[in-house]
Amino acid sequence: MPENVKEAPSGAWYRTVGSKIWYFFNSLKLTLFVLIALAVVSIFGTVVEQNAPVEQYVTQYGEEWTKFILSTRLNDMYHAWWFLLFLAALALNIIVCTFERFPPKWKSLLDHKPDKFDSGLIDKFSHRETVTLNASSDAVKDRLLNAFKKKKYGVVSMGTKGDYYFYAWKGRIGRLGSDVTHISLLLILAGAIVGSYAGYKDFFAVNVGGTVSVPQAEFKLRLDKFWIDYYDSGQIKQYNSVLTVVEDGKDVMEKQIWVNEPLFYKGIRFYQSSYGQSWNRVQEAQISMKLKGKEALEPPVALKWGELTALPGGKYSVKLVGYTADFAYDEGTNQVFSKSAEASNPAIKVEVYEGGKEVSSPWLFVRYPGIFPAIPNSDVDLVFTGYIPVMYSGISVNKDPGTNIVWLGTGVMGLGFIFAFFVYHRRIWVHVRETGKSTEVKIGGTINKNNFVLEKELKDLTESLASD
Repeated sequence: MPENVKEAPSGAWYRTVGSKIWYFFNSLKLTLFVLIALAVVSIFGTVVEQNAPVEQYVTQYGEEWTKFILSTRLNDMYHAWWFLLFLAALALNIIVCTFERFPPKWKSLLDHKPDKFDSGLIDKFSHRETVTLNASSDAVKDRLLNAFKKKKYGVVSMGTKGDYYFYAWKGRIGRLGSDVTHISLLLILAGAIVGSYAGYKDFFAVNVGGTVSVPQAEFKLRLDKFWIDYYDSGQIKQYNSVLTVVEDGKDVMEKQIWVNEPLFYKGIRFYQSSYGQSWNRVQEAQISMKLKGKEALEPPVALKWGELTALPGGKYSVKLVGYTADFAYDEGTNQVFSKSAEASNPAIKVEVYEGGKEVSSPWLFVRYPGIFPAIPNSDVDLVFTGYIPVMYSGISVNKDPGTNIVWLGTGVMGLGFIFAFFVYHRRIWVHVRETGKSTEVKIGGTINKNNFVLEKELKDLTESLASD
């Protein structure tokens, strides 16, 4: 070959790149980095409420931080591309590590029986016992096989009369504990990804008697009853809801739920998560007439929602048609809304009729009575004096088709832990040799963990041989 011609590299470029990629995903450093990163970002996912309205983030964190939260998807972290990238990196790391370690381990477990026996091997073991028995080698052989059988060891023997070799084993499956745990982690990750894309979490506040449509489902949910249980001290003990599933116009299921006792129907769980007073409806409102020139109010009149009620004197009738807990008005859209769910500035809207004709539809305020005349060109004004709220039940909705996969992974992980921590792979070699009128027995072995167990079993075997 000419001197100016260089020899081509023995390996193709893609093999070199491929080995580097394989080494990268087989790295313990990658495992630690991904696990620490997931732990850190999970803290953000706990601190920053997920899937909340944008207004809530603005109120809590301000506009600048809200922009950052939305741009990085910290408000929906578990669906963010970068979070899924961490999960994918962890999954690849687990797969590569499993493929790297499992095949040789499996091969060694299948081909664990020795083809030949070196008697000097026992002398090299740190755990060994030697005993001399006044019995023939055949008798010792039978005792030994019986002892291994009682301890549920697998055993093979070889040799000729007067010189026998034995190899016994137990707990080989314990060597696979880490691999089973790896599989469980993959199942849990798969379940999390399936639940993330095919499932959802939602929340809705339902007034008593109200019905809501369930997302991604062909049935509705109705709140029939809500109440609170109290301790004798007056503290809240429990809050409860009676929910009815309505499907195809029929009531198909009813259940009382409370905290930690959800309703489960067609793969969707409904949890009792909160309660409060409705911000846009009341059960009943009380108003009083105030006659011109008089400071005292007339006796209060109870107004039911949507019902026309005649006022004393018979001239006017009033219907309750609106309520807002924290009154606010948008001049741009000419819309009335509630600034919050708290009853900070409660107001009701009524329709006033005279002789069957609507003459006004004012807003009445508890805190600001008489701020606007309720009935134009009249000697009568209306004052909002109180109300009975409508309670709502806060129901959290959770559909997670990956739950069963996660539970399966959890079960497999438990099995892997049992294999890894409670099943010990023991291997024992025995050499039985006749020496005149006695028989010498050498026993030695290894164990993958917990040396105390092996020491005890070797002593038990020697004592069993000597006692027979």
